[in-house]
Amino acid sequence: MCHRIILFLLCCMFNVCAETDMEQLMATMTIEQKIGQLFMVASVSDISINQMFMQRTPYQVNPDYIKNMITEYYVGGVIFLGDATQDTMHKTVHEFQQLAKIPLLIGLDAEWGVAMRVKDGRYFDKNDILGQLSNEEVFEIAQEIGKDCKELGVHINFAPVVDINTNPDNPIIGARSFGNDKDNVAQKGIAYMQGLQSVGVLSCAKHFPGHGDTNVDSHLQLPILNHNKNRLYAIEISPFIQMIKSNVPAIMMGHLSAPALDETGTPASVSKKIIQKILRDELGFDGLVITDGLGMRALTDHYESGVLELNALLAGNDILLCPVDLPKAIDCIKIAIKDGLVSIEQIDEHVRRILNAKNKVIIEK
Repeated sequence: MCHRIILFLLCCMFNVCAETDMEQLMATMTIEQKIGQLFMVASVSDISINQMFMQRTPYQVNPDYIKNMITEYYVGGVIFLGDATQDTMHKTVHEFQQLAKIPLLIGLDAEWGVAMRVKDGRYFDKNDILGQLSNEEVFEIAQEIGKDCKELGVHINFAPVVDINTNPDNPIIGARSFGNDKDNVAQKGIAYMQGLQSVGVLSCAKHFPGHGDTNVDSHLQLPILNHNKNRLYAIEISPFIQMIKSNVPAIMMGHLSAPALDETGTPASVSKKIIQKILRDELGFDGLVITDGLGMRALTDHYESGVLELNALLAGNDILLCPVDLPKAIDCIKIAIKDGLVSIEQIDEHVRRILNAKNKVIIEK
């Protein structure tokens, strides 16, 4: 009966969009359900074509394992990695949604189209080409990408990349950037965001405070941005400021150190100073703050699983993406709540943002 009430209230919230419905829903949720909403776990949709990929990942992505995470830990979302076909992904998304007590937020890296993760999906030009087009053309391309996302049941595309391509030795950004001009990067990022938004798909600007002028891959080690604060605000952070002014719904934190912003050298994705004081308070961003994948070595080489996810939450992230050990991470958060390190009110604040995002894009199951 409790589950039926939750679904009823959530559907009411989606249709009426009333704050009172949100509060009624929150009142029915257990602490376990609230904590679960904070996590977006990684999965593949077809084991048979992802064996090598599954062996490379630091976390379990087997669909059967993820189904258990949905029913036992009430995870709030799933990001699909690896290769898939449209049919297998659509089928897996449907199966996952049927198991969820609260509809899942489904994510995909589809910067240049769903073909990034779906082998029979449509492929579009990468950002280095889009950066040379008109804003209108970028809007139209992003609109088509958004349509493909919706067909697969995807609600949030982790794009656009608004890092500025200022370092030719950067091993991970390069063609993923709109170019080396900060204003053009911002304009194209906004056009891309609006194209997705026009068909009901959330966008996510990444990787704050800017991954462009780095010379290492954060999948492998921790990059360091050794610029002073004035330079960072004038160049790296500038596109994010413009996107915030244009109401970007989500921002992904980069796994990189910026000592001018946090003198301790703490990676931005787990830095309360960078997330809360700069992104939230100073820049006025009130949308979803999402970590980059928590299985990346820029963090896992320095933080123990469980403690890492707790630190990311304490820093101010709303969604903890790709946790390495979900049960352990949840246990750490529960202990932190018991010990007074995290309050129920703080958890509620994050959950409200997540449910508000779902309200914008998820149709009744």
